[in-house]
Amino acid sequence: MRRPAIAPSREPAAVSGVRWHLPEVTPGRVRRVLDRAFAASARSAAVPRTKLFVRGEPEERPGAWRGKRPAEGAAHDVFAWAGAAQTHDRTLFRALVTGLEPWFARRGLPQGRVEAEVFYGRYGETPGGIHREACSNLHLVVEGRKTMDFWAGDAWLPPETPVREDRDPESGAQEQYLSGLAPRDHRHRAESLTAAPGQGFAWEAGTWHVGRSEGGPSLALNVASYGRGAACPGPVLRSWSDRFAGEVPGDWLEDYRCHTASDGTAADMLATLSALGMRPPRPARTGGPLAGPARLRAPVLWHGDGGVLRIAALGASVRVPDRVEVRDWLARGLRCPRAGLDVPAGCRQVAGWLAERGALTVGRGT
Repeated sequence: MRRPAIAPSREPAAVSGVRWHLPEVTPGRVRRVLDRAFAASARSAAVPRTKLFVRGEPEERPGAWRGKRPAEGAAHDVFAWAGAAQTHDRTLFRALVTGLEPWFARRGLPQGRVEAEVFYGRYGETPGGIHREACSNLHLVVEGRKTMDFWAGDAWLPPETPVREDRDPESGAQEQYLSGLAPRDHRHRAESLTAAPGQGFAWEAGTWHVGRSEGGPSLALNVASYGRGAACPGPVLRSWSDRFAGEVPGDWLEDYRCHTASDGTAADMLATLSALGMRPPRPARTGGPLAGPARLRAPVLWHGDGGVLRIAALGASVRVPDRVEVRDWLARGLRCPRAGLDVPAGCRQVAGWLAERGALTVGRGT
């Protein structure tokens, strides 16, 4: 049985602590992703995917993130956020897909997108205060210590508390803020959890929460799984087996299309599923003849129909002739991911494509 890379520290609940072990998700890598996200945001005219607050005030000057990085910002009240973090580093993306696959296989996939976010800073409360969204969250502390305060339901709210409504800029999913409440005044009604590196938190959509990192800077990677509308838990679709890997049944693939309200092709659906709903980064191009041995580094999916085998990994798909040799080779690779896998001549096209995607490591001829 596979040891999960991410596991709850107690029975799953609306709010729970988690333990995680993803060797490639290092503080240095996550900080570089944060830098790249701010640099990309400064170059783009699109909706910003970054936020920076200094001493509680938004900082929107171009290049303002420069000089606020951990060493310089440690003595200040700084909060930084970056969305779509998985698009800025292929290794981070692969590590997340590989680590999250068993997590989502147990809990089910949401109807909307899945997105990784980076949170950094030293702050007494998340800007905007107590809030909730139409996404469930898996929050992994990478560096420092972070505390989250959670409030279940609405019974704890003082009468006639104003609620500020907002919408996620990409999906239109609901967000709600209790900006008029000071979190410290209501902390006695909250469930408060603190996490160090290798630990974190998981909570369902619709849970009121606020974060704080008061003792020093913290760095965290959050995985947000969106529903389609209201800030409450939405439907999820569970795996056809105990994994999101291997051969995908046709009826399950059609259920997935309906679940996500997509009009994509079977190839599109397989590609999206192979990234667990995350938008992938651009692939790197590699070259040279394949010589083996090979080892799968990410979940691989396939679906055969009418003599065509569609194979997907890390957010992309390819079509090849449907042959038993290819199916058996892929199945062996999934069963024994740590073992060396010879690459028969009839599988070299598929192996080359998987290596190009970063889903396979393989020796190369000279």
